[in-house]
Amino acid sequence: MSLSTRKKRKKELREEYIEQDGLIFQLPEETLLYLFKYLSTEELILIAGVCKLFRRIANDDQLWKIIDLTKKSYSNRVLVKFFRRFARPCTTILKISGAPNVKKAKNSLIKLPPYTEQLSYFIRTSYPNLRYFHISKYDFRDDSTACKNITYLPTNLQGLYLTKCEMLMTSIQGTSDFLKIPKIPLKGSTSKFSLQQLEILSFEQSSCLGLVSVRYLPDLCPNLIELNLNGCFRITRTRTFTDTLLSFHKTLRRLYLKETQVDDDTIHCICRKLKFLIILDIRLCKYVTRNVIENLLTLKQLEQLFADDIIKIEYEERKLNKKL
Repeated sequence: MSLSTRKKRKKELREEYIEQDGLIFQLPEETLLYLFKYLSTEELILIAGVCKLFRRIANDDQLWKIIDLTKKSYSNRVLVKFFRRFARPCTTILKISGAPNVKKAKNSLIKLPPYTEQLSYFIRTSYPNLRYFHISKYDFRDDSTACKNITYLPTNLQGLYLTKCEMLMTSIQGTSDFLKIPKIPLKGSTSKFSLQQLEILSFEQSSCLGLVSVRYLPDLCPNLIELNLNGCFRITRTRTFTDTLLSFHKTLRRLYLKETQVDDDTIHCICRKLKFLIILDIRLCKYVTRNVIENLLTLKQLEQLFADDIIKIEYEERKLNKKL
């Protein structure tokens, strides 16, 4: 086929495409932008390759405020390429997942990929205005390139969600704890206290988190409004843990303790000191009994209580009777 024939055929195909699907090009760009908001990040990238119009709309800042890459798992290498190519100052929320979201056999183990310093570097540089960072199913321990400290994560965050992650803890050999603030500021950091603005911190289902790690939180992020420890079964009923929680008595509003090993005394101390709580979750805490109900009623600002039925029902009844 000659060059002129190929050009002619290409023009015919283009005209045929426009004739068949040209109605969408008659829609206002504002309408297309509205429709594109329903696309996932991966779909947005695909549709940008359709034509110049779609590419221009798909690159609108409104569509890149949230980047969600949790629909499937990507290797660290692929993620680094993505962050370099799709750097966006407008992005405020980033979600990444290290392991595939699939059901495995009970006896099979999923090895979590390491959250590396390289990965963290490109996140910090590509999304300088990041405010909420969701990390699920990553390992901060085993790999030599893995981040060994929480201050390697992006700074100026307001919310940090570490879901089903494995984190370094202090060992008998004196290994540095993941949450311990380093004495010497990290390279490239203006301060060794890089999470001072953090308001939301979640370790949901991060089962390796223990009491030794939690005790660093008041120095690491003293302005917490929400602390989520749901599923952290190593959190036990000790004075150390209680004192850690009470250090947030001026700021803490939402506290999630589902499946931890706190007891009635812990809840008693919480109700005495954390008077600004509006949400409290104590479901499946086997050492918490109905004896805490009287204490719970002293939390005048409490709007939502998540508890086992025997506690929840009696609490609601007694709360209603007090109003009457």
